[in-house]
Amino acid sequence: MKNSNYSPFDMLLTQEITNLERFIVKSPLGSDQFWSEWQSKSGEIIITKAAIKRALRLYKNELSEEEILKLSSLLEAYKEISNYLELLRQTALKIKGVEAPNWDIFDGLESENGEEEDNL
Repeated sequence: MKNSNYSPFDMLLTQEITNLERFIVKSPLGSDQFWSEWQSKSGEIIITKAAIKRALRLYKNELSEEEILKLSSLLEAYKEISNYLELLRQTALKIKGVEAPNWDIFDGLESENGEEEDNL
């Protein structure tokens, strides 16, 4: 077997891209399939964010610095994905001639005190 010329960073980056590719919306903008796919991916972002924040809150004294950093980094990645999904939503609505205010998928569902509801 030929020795790979990929660095550990290249391998990690490739793995991260592969893990996040599932959030690419492939259906045509504005189609029923688009909205179904968009809703599914947005829901996954919202639920994952709630789970990570809850884990950080409940296990903050038991997590290592590395685990906290990894979870925080994951939250940042999901925030970027939510920005992508919002851009798609806005574009799909504009194609149909609908002007809608921006909706922050990632931070738009927190209660007034900045915490998600724990009633999941």
